[in-house]
Amino acid sequence: MGLFDIFKNKKTEFPENELEKCLMQAASNFSTQKEFYHKLLESQLFIVTSENTISEIGSQTPEQNTTVQCFIFENGHIPIFTSVNRIFEKGIMEKNVPYLTLKGQDLFEVLNGATFVLNPFSDFAKELIPEEIESILNGTIYNRIDEQELENKKNQEFNEIFDQAAKKQEGLVMLDGYRRKELNEFEKLKLEESIIGFKKCLEIIPEHWQSMVLMSKALQRLERHQEALDQLELAFKLELENHIIPMEASLEAMHLKDIDKAIFYSEESLKRNPNDFALLGNHAMNLLVAKKDQEAKETIDKAIKLQPNDSINKNVESIIKDVIAEKRKRPTFEDAVR
Repeated sequence: MGLFDIFKNKKTEFPENELEKCLMQAASNFSTQKEFYHKLLESQLFIVTSENTISEIGSQTPEQNTTVQCFIFENGHIPIFTSVNRIFEKGIMEKNVPYLTLKGQDLFEVLNGATFVLNPFSDFAKELIPEEIESILNGTIYNRIDEQELENKKNQEFNEIFDQAAKKQEGLVMLDGYRRKELNEFEKLKLEESIIGFKKCLEIIPEHWQSMVLMSKALQRLERHQEALDQLELAFKLELENHIIPMEASLEAMHLKDIDKAIFYSEESLKRNPNDFALLGNHAMNLLVAKKDQEAKETIDKAIKLQPNDSINKNVESIIKDVIAEKRKRPTFEDAVR
């Protein structure tokens, strides 16, 4: 859980003071988080005490080394409250429990090292762990908020660019192949713009393999096969489970007439998804082009066994049998990528 994940969007609840107002707004407003922490130190907080709490604490500026005997939950957390009404909210705490009020900064310094729960009976409860309290007291919390705000802005910018780039590909590319119709100039321009968008995404998040894959699809569609393969090879090293990436890389290698790479990537796709009959069919065709006929036959036999009625694999099976029987010529690279 991140430092600020404890701010949650909750039910409608009316704040009783400025501190509560900031707490309720902090879930969606980073500047309010800063104000919340500032007010948390400056505001008067309420703490349930035992009847034996020493009287000196009654003054709201306790002296150094004063001990506060306070109510503690079974998990060791100390409840603190932003107002008296929050102590008795929902009737969980008895009406006659003793309590005292202290300035937030004084309270955290007196009970140094404790974990607190602010307004535990409210719909806007917030845990305050020792590390967070220390950063509030020394002011470093504000730097962390600034860093998180910048990160969120970067993520928002990234998502907008990614969505726009992906939208420009709609109807023009597919993740498991590409359409055969010829592109017009407007469609080519849209794909070029999508490539520019994904490049911007990678400037923001250099290891975003999804951008690499989608960029490769646009490059593939524009018949820029070496560039497409370059992007897929980068994505392949980053994402170790997705089988589509090596499958697409194998296709691009076939376009480039690099049979060694084509076989390497079709094998890798099968390692990631061993019982995919379509991957087996692709690999069988690669093996046939590479003159590895027996391996091709064994591979397509496995594919047919998995899916006996697949028309594409039935055609590949027929081609392999005819090549072995010398009834037809061995398919070329061009034949394999049609």
